[in-house]
Amino acid sequence: MDLKDKLLSSFIAFENNIDLDHPVHEVRSEAIKNFETKGFPSKKEEAWKYTSLNAIQKVDFSIFPRQENTLEYKDI
Repeated sequence: MDLKDKLLSSFIAFENNIDLDHPVHEVRSEAIKNFETKGFPSKKEEAWKYTSLNAIQKVDFSIFPRQENTLEYKDI
């Protein structure tokens, strides 16, 4: 799975755990739809013509932590 697909599927999982009525949700949803349509910027876009994102896209980023790290008050 490439990074774009991983980010899109992670957003879907993230969306299941948030308040969908929050005002930021609409902005977030529009942004992810834009990213889904356009993807990562390429060198064909003027602002990105000297920037390659190939190295970043090849890294296997962990979007969500595999386990939840919580601290108890007594541990502090």
